[in-house]
Amino acid sequence: MLRSEFTFLFRALHAELLKLKRTLAFRVIFVLPFFIALLQFFVIWRTKKFPADFNLWQTHATNSFQIWAIFMLPLLIALVTALLNGIEHADKQWKHLFALPVPRHSIYFSKFIVAQLLILVSTFILALLTVLVGLASIYLKPELANTGSVPFWWITKLALQVWLAAWLIIAIHTWISMRWAGFPIALGAGIGGTFFALFAASAAIGKYYPWLLPMNLFLDGRFTSALVLGIGGGLLAALLGCLEFIRRDVN
Repeated sequence: MLRSEFTFLFRALHAELLKLKRTLAFRVIFVLPFFIALLQFFVIWRTKKFPADFNLWQTHATNSFQIWAIFMLPLLIALVTALLNGIEHADKQWKHLFALPVPRHSIYFSKFIVAQLLILVSTFILALLTVLVGLASIYLKPELANTGSVPFWWITKLALQVWLAAWLIIAIHTWISMRWAGFPIALGAGIGGTFFALFAASAAIGKYYPWLLPMNLFLDGRFTSALVLGIGGGLLAALLGCLEFIRRDVN
């Protein structure tokens, strides 16, 4: 029984990966990290004088991932999940998928897992670009020559933590993009969630607000709750979304 479930899931995952060639989802995961890296490069390049205790790697990596967590990551998740389900909505393929000898929950979780993987890859691309920008800054700014070696493990761990805290956002947008057709609803939810996150950051409710969880990793007293709510909430939301998907009637 368990073996057959993994077989169905593997087939659904394989189909989703093949469909990536027909979408822009695999391309956009490279674009947004590049914008952040470019912005950080010009910030460092335009800085005339650095403080005596300036820590390039900690400051540069933290700033990059904070911008990623509060702005780019939620919008990327909304865009990627909408693109992953755009083919089925545009070509009216849901009936065809449901007629296949593959359980509905395998279809749902395959899309959730592919979205997770794309966001993980994009976050690690940002980590790689962060290292490259840092090395370029050391080369171009002689005063940064003594900044120390690259903390590869720390930057990798930071990228993983941001991704884990974003699981709840990914689960929510996976359900939204599968439930409603078209980009306006999916992107509207992403933009709205990000917009309200700016106002909720300092409020007590901000500790539990899904679109703030990746950013909460950088706020005092919210690190643990951000990871717990991100991972646990993401899995719970994915399960609830899958249950709704299984019971849904498709026109």
